[in-house]
Amino acid sequence: MTGTGASISQDSIVTAQLLHREAATYLEKAVKHHRQAALLHDAGDARQAETHGSIAYNHTAQALEVSGQALNVLPW
Repeated sequence: MTGTGASISQDSIVTAQLLHREAATYLEKAVKHHRQAALLHDAGDARQAETHGSIAYNHTAQALEVSGQALNVLPW
């Protein structure tokens, strides 16, 4: 018997396409928070703007991390 006894689910396979989509989702979230931060700055609420700017920064960092992973996925 050559099998391991465990089957691999198609849902558990990480592909470059999946990771690129995940990175895009993070970037879309970042854009939303950057826009909100700009509106809050316009309204004079620097504290809330900073909060949204920080959230946008974190989403961007996550997108870069996932994007880097996508570049390192080997084709089957």
